[in-house]
Amino acid sequence: MSDLIYAQEDVPPPLQLGLLSIQQGVLLFLGTMLPIILVNAIGGSQEMAVRMVSLTMIASGIGTILQALRLRGFGSGYLCPNVGGPSYLTVSMNAAMLGGLPLMQGMVVFSGFVEILLARVVGRLRFLFPPVVVGLTVMMVGISIIPVSFSNFLGSPMAGDAILWQDIAVGSLALLVMVGLNIWGKGNAKLYSLLVGVLVGWVLALFISPFSPEKYLAIAEAQLFSLPFIGFSQFRLAFDWSLALPFFVISICGSLKTFGNLLAAQKITRPDLEGPDMKPLVGGLTADGFSTALAGFIGGIAVDTSSSNVGLAAATGAVSRWIGVATGILFMVLGCFPVVAAVISSMPTAVMGAAMVFAVSFMIVTGVQEMLSEKMDQRKIFTAGLAMIFGLSSGLVPEPFAQLPEFLQPIFSNPLTSTTILSIFFYHIFHADITYQQWKAGREGAKD
Repeated sequence: MSDLIYAQEDVPPPLQLGLLSIQQGVLLFLGTMLPIILVNAIGGSQEMAVRMVSLTMIASGIGTILQALRLRGFGSGYLCPNVGGPSYLTVSMNAAMLGGLPLMQGMVVFSGFVEILLARVVGRLRFLFPPVVVGLTVMMVGISIIPVSFSNFLGSPMAGDAILWQDIAVGSLALLVMVGLNIWGKGNAKLYSLLVGVLVGWVLALFISPFSPEKYLAIAEAQLFSLPFIGFSQFRLAFDWSLALPFFVISICGSLKTFGNLLAAQKITRPDLEGPDMKPLVGGLTADGFSTALAGFIGGIAVDTSSSNVGLAAATGAVSRWIGVATGILFMVLGCFPVVAAVISSMPTAVMGAAMVFAVSFMIVTGVQEMLSEKMDQRKIFTAGLAMIFGLSSGLVPEPFAQLPEFLQPIFSNPLTSTTILSIFFYHIFHADITYQQWKAGREGAKD
């Protein structure tokens, strides 16, 4: 706990609380791009895209607050913000193309309720998550976002695109400032290391990066203030049984991802805890499912917990849940100011990538530390090793997994999900003889 500047229940002073919430919000803005991608894919209007961005921000803000508040059986009490969920993007596009936004919204609401039901089951499964599985899951939370982090760090080039030296320079300077302040900085310099790095990188980009008129045109055209609920028939929902299975599978995968993020947040917030405390994890999954359903109901895309924001909390040592409350309020308010969203969305991609790389570093090392908190015998070595090899293969060599039955493919579409499932499977297979002996001894003891 000595490494934490603001612990779970600490309330930072107003100015610091505001700056820390802005710092968390910087990473959350990456998720605001997903509604634009979806609307463009279905041929929607610019007005529809802006409105969906605003509604998704509002849902993300509400979800972040609920996650942090820790109400009775609802929320984890950890700083684990919500963001537009990339896991749901493909199936949401399919639903929108098949039946328009009402069908997409109805299926997202369905997914949210599936996650709420799964949360009830997870609460009884603590035995499935020994330290080696918990550590591997936390580590994979970071590893799973390396591709998007590194791609953004290079300016997000597509296959075959040229990588600009300006993007490398901007990303490198931003990352060096973040890391340097975090290592050698004291007090506020360390606390706001990401925010300072973002500003320095952004200023450099304004001087050396090619001028992009479309970014500034979007700012000029954006409305100053808008209430996205007014005059919008976003409350019409539809349902299609043919989409129930893919959305059900995605809900399971999203729940596993959220569970991993919550485990990471718990380990960072309560480092001395021995084994996972399931009660806040169940509350966190329940809140996440509710937030997903809410997002669909009001007209946004599905929301999910953000891995990079958990890593940022670890990097800065500011894990106060009240930062989550402030971040949620900030995001809800900004959802009513499209011009602010337009300004933030103009942030250089390389700067965003540097921020993600900075946060991911802590996630990976935190997971490794948890895995090694117990002595690694042969059973645990092969549990971690095999789960990583086959789990990472789903991302590194995706072609063989594309030949699996369609309902299984979402499980292996994300290394985090596949590695988590495989680590649980291998651990309990390799420990089956020990479990049997313990069960047998227990029965014999009961007879005596």
